[in-house]
Order: sequence, then structure tokens, then C-alpha cells
Amino acid sequence: MGIYKMAVSTLTTLLVVIGIAGFSLNVAADSEKQDATAANVPHLASDSAKQHVVTFIRDRDYACTQCHKDTKDALLGAHADAIHAQTGREVGCVDCHSNVGENHRDGATQVTKFAPSQSVAGTQKIAADPLWIKKQNETCTNCHEPDDLREANWTHDVHALDLSCASCHNIHPTIDPMKGITQSSKIKMCVDCHADQTKAKATK
Repeated sequence: MGIYKMAVSTLTTLLVVIGIAGFSLNVAADSEKQDATAANVPHLASDSAKQHVVTFIRDRDYACTQCHKDTKDALLGAHADAIHAQTGREVGCVDCHSNVGENHRDGATQVTKFAPSQSVAGTQKIAADPLWIKKQNETCTNCHEPDDLREANWTHDVHALDLSCASCHNIHPTIDPMKGITQSSKIKMCVDCHADQTKAKATK
């Protein structure tokens, strides 16, 4: 009886060893076959190397620049390298232009738009709604602190509610046109604007 058990045990062990050896040989053969196939078909080798690679689109302005076709840096202009004072991130389209909204293609009513705007009409410029001027300027002063603007030039203070920032500055320039401007040129801008308003009042 003991000899019988020993024979069965030995036979079982032998079968297990043969099974493991056969499986190993089969795996090795399959691996060699796959390598040979990949070597003979270059695109398979390339596809294999690209498996499990996921690329995320992290550009917050991607949706905007698909229609607004200027390059992102050109659109941002002087703000391209700026860091938003509130978020601590790079400035993006929605930081200044607010929400896109569902009906963006039908006038983009929810988007904050920037344009030269003044509360007093000129000969060629209509009087803009002071609330619109205020909305534009508040967007700017979210980053550009009013105290800093006041210290830089007194005109920021007196025009805060009557003239949009975009009347003198540009939102998307490579270089802000007001930077480096001479004092005489600044004075001329003031004189031209106020003279035009005075002329418009006189013709009423």
C-alpha cells in the first residue's frame, strides 16, 4: 500500500513538472512570435509602444481659440505672461471676459466686452452707459489695484466711472500703447478728448 501511494505521489509530481515546463515553453514561443510580428510590421511595434498613453488638454483657453483664430499669445497680448492676482494662475480668457454662456454664438451677452467708452458724448462717440463702463473697469481693477493706479497717474482716479480703461489702454496688445508715452502725448490725448466733448455740447 505504501509503495502504491509513493508511486501516485511521484506520478503527480511528474505531471505537475511537465505541465509547468510546457506552459513556459508555450509563453516563450508566443513572445517570440509577437516580437517577430512587430519587427516585420513596423506600425504594430509603434502602436504597442504607444499603448496606455493619455494626453490631457489643460489649456483653459482651448475652446475660445478654436473660433477666435489669433494665436493664444497674440490674444492675450500684454497679459500673456501675467499671473492673476486672485487665482495665482496665468491669466486666461474667462478671467477678463467672464462666462461664455450657452448662447455665445448669438451675441455673447454674458461675456464682458471691452471697448473705448465715455459717459459724455463726443462728436463721433455716443455717451455710454455708466454701468457698462463700471463693469469693464471693475474687471481690470480685480488685478490692477486702484491705489496703485492712483499713485501711477491721477487720471485713473478722476476717470474711473466716466471713461473705460480700454479708451486709453488696449486689452490684447503686445505692448500697451500707454507705456513709454511722453508727457506731451498724454496731455494731447486729454485735450483732444475734452475739446471734442465741448464741441459736441456746443452743437446741440
